[in-house]
Amino acid sequence: MPRRKIDLEVKVEFMREGLRLIGVGDLIRKYGVSERSAYNWYSKVLDALPDILADEKPGRKPQPKAESAPPF
Repeated sequence: MPRRKIDLEVKVEFMREGLRLIGVGDLIRKYGVSERSAYNWYSKVLDALPDILADEKPGRKPQPKAESAPPF
């Protein structure tokens, strides 16, 4: 089955709705983190969604060329 092209904006909005902070109070208590830290992490994830979900060309990624040592 071929992959269906889904617009980046649709992916981002879908994930933003799916990643709501529901039941986060239990997690804050479980892991002993502050509410402010949890919110900051959540904001970073939301901001990064377009980069994370952007379509990339399939296949191997080119390897960066290593610089060789001088011949002397």
